[in-house]
Amino acid sequence: MYLRECEGNRVFPIIIHQNEMAEIYRKVHGVPMRRPMTHDLFASLIEAAGLNLVSVEVTSLKNEVFYARMNFEAPDGNTFSLDARPSDAVAIATGVKSTLFASDEILDEIGVVEPEPESGEDLGD
Repeated sequence: MYLRECEGNRVFPIIIHQNEMAEIYRKVHGVPMRRPMTHDLFASLIEAAGLNLVSVEVTSLKNEVFYARMNFEAPDGNTFSLDARPSDAVAIATGVKSTLFASDEILDEIGVVEPEPESGEDLGD
């Protein structure tokens, strides 16, 4: 999977395992499940606790392993972050429609400039 820069045309590859990729696909395309999946349970817990998942940040790449932080705001206005696997964090953020960020260091280190599509060409999702 490639994550894309909001403003600009850099992308960077990130490995997302099959289960998390299926969850992201399901959330993006609105595919319902009969029973809640693990990421659904986490999203339900966030909601039940009155928390807001403000953003997910892919923060670093160390020894070919990505690291991420999930940034929350509590009902009393306090904020906190949790360490997370990027694949889980992206799947949960997609489900609750939270913002995704990657550090400039990651984009500078492994980001590549995506070529502009030729006239009439669609690069897809």
